[in-house]
Amino acid sequence: MLNRGMIAGLVCVLLGAIDLTVVAAILPRMIPDLGINTADIDRYIWAVNGYLVAYIVAIPLFGRTSDIIGRHRTFIVCLLLFLIGSVLCARADGLGELVAGRTVQGLGGGGILPVTIALVGDTLSRRQQLAGIGIVGAAETIGWMLGPLYGAAVVDLLPVSEEAWRWVFWINVPLLLGALLLVRRSFGYESQRFEMRDLRRLDAVGAILLAIGLVAINLALASSGEVGAQARSGLRALGGTVNPLAGQVPWLLTLAVVALVGFALWTRRARHPLLPRDLLGTHQFLAVIGVNFLIGAVLMIAMVNIPVFVALLTEPDAISRTTAMLLAPFTLSIAATSFAAGRIADGYGERRAAYVGVVLISGGCIMLFFLIDQSRAWSLVPGLIVAGIGLGVVLPPLGSIPVASAAVGDRGAAASTALMFRLLGMTLGASALTALGVRRLQTLTGRVEPIIQGANESTASFLDRQRQFIEQHALPLSVQVIQETFLIAACIAALALIPLWLAGRFRAAD
Repeated sequence: MLNRGMIAGLVCVLLGAIDLTVVAAILPRMIPDLGINTADIDRYIWAVNGYLVAYIVAIPLFGRTSDIIGRHRTFIVCLLLFLIGSVLCARADGLGELVAGRTVQGLGGGGILPVTIALVGDTLSRRQQLAGIGIVGAAETIGWMLGPLYGAAVVDLLPVSEEAWRWVFWINVPLLLGALLLVRRSFGYESQRFEMRDLRRLDAVGAILLAIGLVAINLALASSGEVGAQARSGLRALGGTVNPLAGQVPWLLTLAVVALVGFALWTRRARHPLLPRDLLGTHQFLAVIGVNFLIGAVLMIAMVNIPVFVALLTEPDAISRTTAMLLAPFTLSIAATSFAAGRIADGYGERRAAYVGVVLISGGCIMLFFLIDQSRAWSLVPGLIVAGIGLGVVLPPLGSIPVASAAVGDRGAAASTALMFRLLGMTLGASALTALGVRRLQTLTGRVEPIIQGANESTASFLDRQRQFIEQHALPLSVQVIQETFLIAACIAALALIPLWLAGRFRAAD
């Protein structure tokens, strides 16, 4: 069923998805190497968000591009973007360079996904297309599950004493060069001809409005935790620096609303909209992508909380390894259950399976809330396993329901749009989690004597003193914040039951 071109696409989808979550395990090692203030989480979260936002915008943009200029040319462009972004990340000397590299990486990684889905439609029969789309979705899901484990393995196993995290990105270079060669041999010369005027079919206006809206709302969310902060509270009490955007949150929110409303209005009238207008007009489809959005937010809360929790409790040299070992039961539970989810759905129905999955996710997050122990990192394992089983049960139906509800010619667009909204939930979930954490720390640290860098104190000395201060004074407060976010994640998961129920109602009405 799979030819060499599709295999090349699947390998690249897997690699792009791995890099989506690989930072979860290596970020604690990157922060001191790049001279980033440990308390400035509202800024270095953009090492994750930069990739996610670019990935989201790239999915519909490059899917349409491949229709115009051809799959081969688009694939090459995406691989080159991914390659350039990997080199920029590997050579980064500061947070700005790292975020820039991750953004370029995200454009390439996100663009690979819709091109591969389009290849399924080009090369497989209609009967085989649904299975092919499922394989692409499975490769993407397996990739982001493996990301933290892969990152930890590279950092801990490579015989590199300093800044081993850079090799996570350097290793991409030969892999991507090999993928370029495989794609070149698989496709041959592009036979599809196009003229520059054909590029008018690209919804550049929609892409720009969507990008502006996503960046603005994520900046506003990530910066809002500092609004009203005092010198003796919040991240500043832990040695954090003033967020330069904290005073611009109202303007950022206004810009986000204007851009996203403009995007919605533009999508209604554009001749070739960035998102499939017909699908977005279907109530059942809207309900299912709403579930995808909420589950994505819960997933990102877990992926961000675990490395932060481990970093609070573990020696620096063991952070990546311990993070990977904690995430292993979570990701393996998702993977193992996903393979059985098909039989569960066949026996009980896709929506019933999804209900069970959502309840398990919520229950697992409640277990994390009650079982978390600041003296034992392994206290998270039971809750992570239950939540992982729930995600493994719910993710396959959330991918197949929108595909099955779409017309044959729209199934690729349905699959990529549903995935895009899950990723949108992940990026907004990360930003909202950051804002909530900063805001709660601002409240909880009101009576903590702040740590301030001395006039003649070196940055290295201050960062070392800051680390000791955080270990002694801020650890219990930080664990409390993490505990509270797990309870919020349980509520978000439970909230997903509403659009899931509505999806069944809308289907019956149709």
